Order: sequence, then C-alpha cells, then structure tokens
Amino acid sequence: MGTFDFSSSKNNNNSNFNKSELIELAKTLYHENNRDYLIVKKILIANGVKSDLSNSIIENLKTLNSKEIKDFDDELKSRGIENIEFSPNSTNKNTTTKEEVDKYIGYGAFQIDRGNFTNALELLDKAIELDDKATLAYANKGTLYSKQGDMHKAVYFFDKALEFGPENIKIHESKITCMLEILPTIAQHKFIESLKDCLKIDKSNFMANIYSIQYYLQMNDINNSLKSLKIILPEHYSDDLLFHYLQHTFALINDKDIALKEFDKLEEGLNTSGKYRLNYFRALYLKEIMDYEESIELFVRLNNMKVFSWNYYQIAIIKNLQHKIDECLFFLAKTFELDPNLKADAAEFPELENLRYNSKFIELIS
Repeated sequence: MGTFDFSSSKNNNNSNFNKSELIELAKTLYHENNRDYLIVKKILIANGVKSDLSNSIIENLKTLNSKEIKDFDDELKSRGIENIEFSPNSTNKNTTTKEEVDKYIGYGAFQIDRGNFTNALELLDKAIELDDKATLAYANKGTLYSKQGDMHKAVYFFDKALEFGPENIKIHESKITCMLEILPTIAQHKFIESLKDCLKIDKSNFMANIYSIQYYLQMNDINNSLKSLKIILPEHYSDDLLFHYLQHTFALINDKDIALKEFDKLEEGLNTSGKYRLNYFRALYLKEIMDYEESIELFVRLNNMKVFSWNYYQIAIIKNLQHKIDECLFFLAKTFELDPNLKADAAEFPELENLRYNSKFIELIS
C-alpha cells in the first residue's frame, strides 16, 4: 500500500517487454503515481505486460526502492548523520499556506517509506493541525497504520480521508485492501458497501470488480458476476486471476446453450488477443462438460490462428479421456516440441495418470 503525495504529473510511456527497460518504466510510473505499486501494476497490464511479468517487475521495484533507502541512510551515516527527522515549525493555522501543509505531508510520506513511523506521525498530525481537511494527511496516516498492522485504525483514517476526498480512487482501494485483511471482524455488508462506493467512481476498477465477483460467486449470483467480468475483461484479459473467476462463474451455469451465449457476449468488444484467450477458456469449458469433439474443434481453430502449445496439450488430454492413447501421445509429442517445459507438468497431471507406466509416455517426458 503506497504513501500519498500531493504532486502528480502525467507522462505517456509505451511499455515493451525488455525486463530492464520495464523496470525503468515502472520506477518512473511509481513516482508519477504517488508511489503506489498497485497503480504501477495496473498500468503495466493495461499496456500488454502479462500478470506474472508485472508481478516480477513490482518485486524488483520494491527491492530497488529498499536498496535506495538503505543506500541513502548509509550515505547519511558515513557523514555522521543518523536517524534523520523533520521537526514541525510552530506555524500559526491562520497564516499557513497550502504549500506548507503539503510539505508536511510529503515529509511524512517520505518517513513512512523509510520506516520512521514516529516522525511520520508527528509530521502528518502537524499537517492536520494546520488543515483539518487535509485529505492526504489522513490517507497517509491510514497507510502508516496499515504498515504497522493496525488495519482497524487504517480503515478509520482512510474513511476520514474520504470525507474530504470522496473521489480519490486510490484511497478507496487502500481502504478495501485493509478491510479484506480484517473481514472476519467487520460486517460483510460494510465491505460490500465500500466496493460499491469504489465502483461508483470507477465502474471498471479491477480490484473492486474482482472482490465483487468473489462475493457474487459466494452468493451464486451468476448474472452480476458476468456483468463484472464483462466490464473488466477488455482491459484485463491477460490477468490469470480474472480467468480463474470466469471459470468458476461458468461452472455454475448448467445449460450449455446459455453458457455459450454468455461467452459470445463477453467476446464482444475484445481485441484479437482477448478473443483468442477467451476462446481458449471456452474450449476448456466444453472440455469440462465433456463435449470433447466440440472442444477439440475449437482448440484446432485456435491453433490455425496462432499455434500455442497448450492447445495441443489440451487436445492430448481430451484424447486420453476418450481412451485414444495413440492420438494422445501424438499430440503430447507436438506439445513438447513447442514447449519442453510441459513435460514436467504432464508427468504429474492427474488426467494423464493412467499413462505413468506407458513406455512411450515415459520416453516422451524423459
């Protein structure tokens, strides 16, 4: 959960898939978006970076930031300066300026990042003393308490911040994250209300929609789950978590014709890559309901568009389920030609367990 600063700038950056350059881009985005890792990840994904790579970039960024803070502290210590702190001035509330309040908020956020929570709290309280409607001072107190593990206090201060900045989507997201940590101790309807408040501001907010889908699935509310999926799918079709809940949603639909119509609705408005990925999961759905031939037909069509090892792999699994062992082995061979790493997966895959002692299978995975 990031700290909140008062300055923000816009810059259009196009990501590519060179990891070192992506890390540099992430560093820029981190400082342009109030040092919020979640926002950085969302921007990376929106620009086509896959979820796993985005997670790796964020972890690298966190490591780099920790190192920078340590290097800064080491440099200060080498000059005989330790435990740097900022002392609030005895400023009169009636004569204070916005710049001075912002200064205390910025220093407070800096100290939170350094782990100096005592001085950070002193600085943020001074900002609130000078301006009792200083949204980001309250928000940073929320961040401070969340870092200390006091989620109830964190939620309190995020709520306080939202009194004065109700449109700040980042504060809503931070509040939701904290509430999720203490969900067993708070009324579920309060958590749902927070999700709805967030979605009123940004109906396509990924976090709020994902948590809403979790709730809808818990309530067997297929229609609302599909509505939320429809909203976030165009921008987040590469996210594995989204498709995890998509599969759970379609598992609740008992009628194949209805399910396929819902897949058609979800496909509307997707780009070529999004359609490809959605249809891969449509084929998986057909496999799960044991409509094997139609599933194979769709995997074949996908491979005609763009060859993908997992299409061959799924066909191989289906052929095994149909007890067509020779055809299964043929498609496994094609799978491993494209992706030898899948040999280890095949060796442990439950739906291929019957082949464990098949000499041809053993030769393929060796």
